[in-house]
Amino acid sequence: MNYRFFLSLLLTATITAVQAKTLVAYYSYTGNCEAIATALTQQIHADVLEIEPAEKGLRYEANGYALGTPLLNAIKANPNDSASYPAIDPVSVAPADYDNIIIIAPLWWSQMAAPMQTFLFNYGRQMAGKRIGLIVSSASSGISGVEADCKRLVPDGNYYGKSLWIRASQVRNASTLVSDWLQQINFTDNSTTDGMKIRVSDGTNAIIYELNQTSAARSLYQMLPLEAAVQNYGNNEKIFYPPTAVSYGADCIEGDCPAGTLALFSPWGNVVMYYGAASRYNGLYILGKAIEGEDHISRLTGTIRVETFDSTTAVEVVNTDRKAYTTEAYTLSGTPATHSQAGIVIKGGKKVVVK
Repeated sequence: MNYRFFLSLLLTATITAVQAKTLVAYYSYTGNCEAIATALTQQIHADVLEIEPAEKGLRYEANGYALGTPLLNAIKANPNDSASYPAIDPVSVAPADYDNIIIIAPLWWSQMAAPMQTFLFNYGRQMAGKRIGLIVSSASSGISGVEADCKRLVPDGNYYGKSLWIRASQVRNASTLVSDWLQQINFTDNSTTDGMKIRVSDGTNAIIYELNQTSAARSLYQMLPLEAAVQNYGNNEKIFYPPTAVSYGADCIEGDCPAGTLALFSPWGNVVMYYGAASRYNGLYILGKAIEGEDHISRLTGTIRVETFDSTTAVEVVNTDRKAYTTEAYTLSGTPATHSQAGIVIKGGKKVVVK
């Protein structure tokens, strides 16, 4: 294999890679969409844009939607005319600068709220080719009309396969609903967990986890590296106790834990590595998920080492014999590399080309 050619390709990819960026744009009349936006941005890294009508203090729902209904009717009558849309405050960001755009809007009479329609009419062309997510709040009505409005206004968006519908009665559970939705749509944004990957290994088995941005995940990450005894618990999890307590705050996420979930059981202070699914439990906070080596979790034994993991660091070429490892080395997926293994490995926190 021509390692110099491979190295040049790898370096080029590293230099030209662009961190994904996310914009969360929301309009909130009752406060529900604002609460949903808060729950979402506690779980991902994003810029937040609140859409506000230019005319303040209007009660759109008063007298049987005497104000809201004419706004929607005007849009419906002439959807391609900018004069049909109510004025909103100037917007200070350019959607074209983002890779992911998540729109959070309320439903008004089976349609998207008029101020959010104005925003999408004005900026939908900048969203062409972007990954588009839609979250809709309503009292009880289905959201198909809001989805249709969104796709009319952003026809060239690359939509995630499923919108999230959060009824008004469910807003208090928005964190869990949002967390589940992000997993269902396989939401990815490199900037959400930049520097927040960890490796758990017993010397034979290794797992790479990607952490979320909650206070508990950051607390664990900041105490690394650490070593601890791994223990069996139940028939679906391995646990360990960090040497110091993991701190956590109100931003932490409770929810169902599929296989591969990393979590903190706050009443006892132990970190849980699930290799089988588990249900939501009070005080069980999701820290992240396995992205490599999930099938190794059940095999962990003895003392484990938990450390930060970075597979994007610089590449160095090792000109010595491949057997001359001076420190432990790992494959790009995080599993231990044998002394006879050539190619790209992680050694001393760097990508290494071993001949």
